[in-house]
Amino acid sequence: MTGPFARTAGTWGRWVLLATAMTQAASPALSGFTGESASDPVIVPPGPFFGIWGIIVIGCVASALWGLPRERAATAPYARVQWPVSLAQLGFTAWLLAAVSSPVWSVPVFLLMLACLGVALRIVVTTPTGPLTRWLLGTSVGLYTGWAAAAVWVNTATVLPGTARTNPAYLGLLLLGAVISLVVGAVLFRAHPGFVAAGAWALLGVVVSTSAAGAGVLGIVAGAGLAVVGAAAVLVRRRHGEPMAAARFPR
Repeated sequence: MTGPFARTAGTWGRWVLLATAMTQAASPALSGFTGESASDPVIVPPGPFFGIWGIIVIGCVASALWGLPRERAATAPYARVQWPVSLAQLGFTAWLLAAVSSPVWSVPVFLLMLACLGVALRIVVTTPTGPLTRWLLGTSVGLYTGWAAAAVWVNTATVLPGTARTNPAYLGLLLLGAVISLVVGAVLFRAHPGFVAAGAWALLGVVVSTSAAGAGVLGIVAGAGLAVVGAAAVLVRRRHGEPMAAARFPR
């Protein structure tokens, strides 16, 4: 990538990417967000499943640092993902603030984050690059996007009014939305291993939480969804000539 955009990416975009990654890392401690609530719907995964956020946040900082050198920052994929990933990272901070002060706004913020991440991951999986960039940037953005694709539906369940958040029909529809999002993402992002792993982790968390709560039907829906996502990922990888075990991007 050459020209004014490349110079802007190399000069400003790399620093914005790093600054927003650091802000994202610091925001949980500053926002007052406490995480789980006793009133959470049964499709919210147990606390340990949210540990993936730590991996995502660390990965974002690491990939921003790796993309800091000017030459790398001004070259695709970094030059093209700096701004969408930066917006997603700012969105994370906004999401935490919304979750504390006005939870209903957390849903549109999460949707904006997902859109930005989807743009970034699509760029990453379709852009030839070096092996370390492919692994580091791809894994951080892939995990982030996969988790967000499922979690935005779970987030929606937490802001449902009154008895709706305990209604199996509504919760089942939200789970269906999560599964569809993950299947569509598997196709768009060529079943990127990070995307698939994070989405599967979210659905597994739903299986655990619903089983523990005795919500057997919802547990079956989540388990079936997990199987469907896995099957879709395998089919997509075979179509592109790579096994699911391959920890690399399609060329």
